[in-house]
Amino acid sequence: MKTISFIFLLLFSFGTFGQCAKKLNKQLRAELQVQQQNQEDTSVLFRKSLTVFDSLKLLGNDQIGVLKEGEKKILDRFFTYSALLYQLEELESELPPLISSFKGDEVPVQQVFVEPIRNPLNAIPIFERVSDKMDMGNLSRKEQNKVLKRKLDEYKRYALSNSIRLEEMKDNGDRISAFLPRMDSLRKAYELIANELTSDSWKMQDKLSQLEASFRKKGPNNFPEVYFRIFPDVFPGFLSVESQLNVTVPVYNTVFEDSYPAAIEHSEPDIYEWTEDAAIFFGGKDAMNKFIAKNLRYPESVEQGIVFGKVYVKFIVSETGEISAVEVLKGISGCPECGEEVIRLVESMPNWIPGKQNGITVKSYVGLPVKFEL
Repeated sequence: MKTISFIFLLLFSFGTFGQCAKKLNKQLRAELQVQQQNQEDTSVLFRKSLTVFDSLKLLGNDQIGVLKEGEKKILDRFFTYSALLYQLEELESELPPLISSFKGDEVPVQQVFVEPIRNPLNAIPIFERVSDKMDMGNLSRKEQNKVLKRKLDEYKRYALSNSIRLEEMKDNGDRISAFLPRMDSLRKAYELIANELTSDSWKMQDKLSQLEASFRKKGPNNFPEVYFRIFPDVFPGFLSVESQLNVTVPVYNTVFEDSYPAAIEHSEPDIYEWTEDAAIFFGGKDAMNKFIAKNLRYPESVEQGIVFGKVYVKFIVSETGEISAVEVLKGISGCPECGEEVIRLVESMPNWIPGKQNGITVKSYVGLPVKFEL
């Protein structure tokens, strides 16, 4: 009798446990469906928010591109402005009325200015999705329930993570949105400064053109040496070597200019400073320009717009046209490689047509300026 009672009790316990496992299994599956739906709803919201966020990032990055261009424009125009201003001051000329009060240290550098939104602009929000695959096969309800619980825990962890990412994305979007008006204000400030520098540069260039025209018309006598240094192409060859070392010239487009006999005192009588027929590049100026265009290498500092200007060199052309004794008279401050490049360039030239004196080919000095500017 006791044995029968024990068996009955055991069967009843198994039945009750089975009912509980079945009920729990049903509850877990229902909760799993809720979590799956929550994931889909959050995914839709995430995609919509991401569309807005990507649009703000695009606007922000576009504005940074505009600011970079504006900053470069100011830098380029300030170089020209400074060179022209320096030349007028050297000539002790009265300055035209200028409107710009630009000081480089008073204008925000765009790279520093946009630093507060650098991280938001670089953010890449990612929505993590839980896979709904569950391989339960022929598992018992007890084992199924274990799998379902693990899957539910995974959904909850991902839901929390995605919620945090969503809030971060909204916060980053708000930061970018709030910063856009400030970027636009800086863009307008850049434009104003660039326009002022351009206007003033035109005024100073007009003044320099007037002074150059007067020098060309009335010179070279009774003009101070500074005019020969500022306008070296008007009366080339009038400066001594020492004076040429301080040449300052206006900024124009990058060209390789005409050569001219260099007025250089030399103790050797067989090297002419001036000749009736000057030594010239074989083929003339056009051929020389083509040679230069093909062979001149711009140093990195020039390509980056950091430096610009002219390099003046002198060299000897022998009776048979060979080039020798290439020397820099005036280089570009901060760019020794510019002078080295012009020396390399001249030394690589083919033989010139030698100069002539009284119909006889002679050895002569030649001066040559080359300008570096983008």
